[in-house]
Amino acid sequence: MWLGLMAFFVVILAIYIARAEGLEHDVSQANRDLLQAQMQLAEYTREEVPRPVEIGLRNADIQQLQRLGMTNPEQRLTDDLVQNPQVIPEVLRDGDQAEFREDGIYVLNARWVLAHFESGDQFGQLLLEYEVVHGNVMWEVVDGYVAD
Repeated sequence: MWLGLMAFFVVILAIYIARAEGLEHDVSQANRDLLQAQMQLAEYTREEVPRPVEIGLRNADIQQLQRLGMTNPEQRLTDDLVQNPQVIPEVLRDGDQAEFREDGIYVLNARWVLAHFESGDQFGQLLLEYEVVHGNVMWEVVDGYVAD
């Protein structure tokens, strides 16, 4: 009986050793596959991969502008520009009344806005920097042009 019990334990031990060797082989094969995949990825990404540019206000920016007194910041910035065409520099107006196009105002991020405007038969764009103070928007023209 003791001999049978010992034989049983030897068989169980042999099975566990065989399984351990098989698992060790599987782990080493997985490591080789991983290394090969990493080398392929390095080869594919050797050239710089362009990342898409995020345009618009992030959630953190919206929350910050709301704390500064703006409800619905993107719409509020657009409305403020449409109501203040005097932001357009006189040199770009060519003497005509200039107006911002509401469908051409793009809030780029928490600092800049790109805005299309029309002045008579001319049109152009402005890159504007803005700051919000107590719910009021302060605009500064960074750059602009009139299309030919």
